[in-house]
Amino acid sequence: MDFLQRTPFFRILLPFMLGVIFYQYADLYQGSFYALLSIALLMLCFSFVKTDSLLQFKFRWVFGVGISLLLFVFAYFLSDQNEKQKVFDHLDNTAFFRVELVSAPIEKANSYLCQVSVIQTFDSLTWKPSSGKAIVYLQKDSAASKLLFGDRVIMRAKFNSPEKALNPDGFDFAAYLHRQGIVATSYVSSENWQLNDKSSDFSIRREADKCRKYLLHIYRKFNIENDEFAVLSALTLGYSDALEPDLRTSYSATGAMHILSVSGMHVGIVYVVLAFVLSFLNKNQRQKVYKTLIITLFLWLYAFLTGLSPSVVRAALMLSFVSVATCFERKSQIYNTLFMSAFFMLVYNPNFLYDVGFQLSYAAVLSIVFFQPIIGKLYLAKNRYSKFCWDLFSVSLAAQLGTVPFTLYYFQQFPNYFILTNFVAIPLSTIVIYLAILLFVVSFLPYISTFVSFLLKWSLWLLNFMIVWIQHLPYSVSHFSFDLKQTVVICVGIFCFSAYFFSRKFSLLFVGFSCVLIVSIFSLVTTFQTLTTKRMIVFAGQKNTHVNFIERNQNFVFSTDSVEMVKIAKCFWQNQKLESPKFNVNNNWVAQNVAEFNGSRIIVLNKDYLRKTTYLEPLQIDYLIIGNSLKPKIDQVLSCLHPRKIVVDKTISKWYSQSIRQACKARNIDFYSVAERGAYILTFTD
Repeated sequence: MDFLQRTPFFRILLPFMLGVIFYQYADLYQGSFYALLSIALLMLCFSFVKTDSLLQFKFRWVFGVGISLLLFVFAYFLSDQNEKQKVFDHLDNTAFFRVELVSAPIEKANSYLCQVSVIQTFDSLTWKPSSGKAIVYLQKDSAASKLLFGDRVIMRAKFNSPEKALNPDGFDFAAYLHRQGIVATSYVSSENWQLNDKSSDFSIRREADKCRKYLLHIYRKFNIENDEFAVLSALTLGYSDALEPDLRTSYSATGAMHILSVSGMHVGIVYVVLAFVLSFLNKNQRQKVYKTLIITLFLWLYAFLTGLSPSVVRAALMLSFVSVATCFERKSQIYNTLFMSAFFMLVYNPNFLYDVGFQLSYAAVLSIVFFQPIIGKLYLAKNRYSKFCWDLFSVSLAAQLGTVPFTLYYFQQFPNYFILTNFVAIPLSTIVIYLAILLFVVSFLPYISTFVSFLLKWSLWLLNFMIVWIQHLPYSVSHFSFDLKQTVVICVGIFCFSAYFFSRKFSLLFVGFSCVLIVSIFSLVTTFQTLTTKRMIVFAGQKNTHVNFIERNQNFVFSTDSVEMVKIAKCFWQNQKLESPKFNVNNNWVAQNVAEFNGSRIIVLNKDYLRKTTYLEPLQIDYLIIGNSLKPKIDQVLSCLHPRKIVVDKTISKWYSQSIRQACKARNIDFYSVAERGAYILTFTD
């Protein structure tokens, strides 16, 4: 109870978060919404009209419940208002649009990704106001490469809804964009757009983007390029577009990805530097106020320069509160400050709750604040060097305790050498940040700036070298996975174990161990289901055909692109606890494009199959899978094969898929389109 009394924002944040979550998974009808609001207001009124002190004490819980219910309703209302803003006019219609770039274009392999806001739509005779945010892929050319934040473009385009997750346990790109307010995508070729003008409205984000481009230019000016530039720009300015996939994988596999995502550590370093530089402003209260204002201003300027990611906003908000508390000599209660910053962020945008960076940053900081003092007391350092090493060890271990459920849920892997990584990455990245700040300061001084840039480049080279070296150590990564149920339960368990240290209540310990048991049961159930089922899955690939045959925990794959198959199915295989896949293997039940699986005859159609095969009468089969980007003459196919069901994968065009559907309907054959309904999953029963 003492913790709850000292952290009022925890009691405020909890019902607010429940309201945001409730909105995602359930509908609250208008009548129910107003009924809950009325109940909350009545409970608050009842708390104020009581005059008898005995009644006030007896019903003191009414005020707390009323406030919690009011916050729950408020969160639901904000989530609903946020959702209503995610509208896009003229979906699935080809038209002329005037759009404004609301972020800097990102270079891709064959296009430039632009986040745009639709301003107007041309309706036959005149331009009419329109609205909506979208992602536009512009064909890669010299004109697209010159576009800037705030440019306005006229384009002829057809906007479509983003593609939802089609594969089991696949990444839901549509939901990811939707939570950012983006509800449409389009590809626009070079001849279908032209630059119109530039926005004359003042935008602090556009000015921040210009500043970031200028700072990136300073890096390039001193010949910091390739992987060194990619890591430096991501580490200091939050610009991660230059990171190559292999380098990103190395940092992820070693547990160092957090240093490439500008977060609390980076903002904290900026805070320390500013506090040191402005330390002379401590003579009187007025100077302290000026110092606080300058520090707060620069913290938020840095947050804008790095793109206003949730982790940076959280750190800037929290350190702003700490700075104000220090100015007025008030002791800042760290838990309350954290929960306060989270509450204000969610009020601003309830969808921050579903942001991976938001979840990881708060889990890490809360875990460090709680567990690090406990771990730190286990060893008494005798000198400052051993104290530094022990503090770094305890912080790394504490951060992992809080973030491991999220790491296993989102990334399905655990970096075994995370402590070694932090011993290397944190000191080196700190040196890099200080050198980068120094380079900005002395960039106009010829010889000094050259020397600083030399040190900076070698520090970056050493950092990348050590990260790659750790990645290639034996057993550097362990592959585990949690599903959503297990993640929620294990988080509850960690919370109960942590609360037990405060209250020493046996009930909390019992719930914590119960959570561990429940997670183990979930895992055993998944293993049992895998060992007792046989499945055939036709995955949705972008340009290739993938058919997965699962015989208990054995995993056989027919695929025309094994790299793409691993990318889209790896998470599913790990969650189902399957063996490593065997690609295009001939065995006693599958050969080439023909399979005899669990008593069913299956054919994966290719160009050569019908050309080399003749039948006196149509061959009776159970399943015909049409893929490989074929354009089949379906009547000719069905004159040779007579399937019970035809499965058309995502590589078949919409027009051919429709013709196959009509042919199936005429012949009373079941039809399934992977592009429309997602991966086809067939479970065989013994």
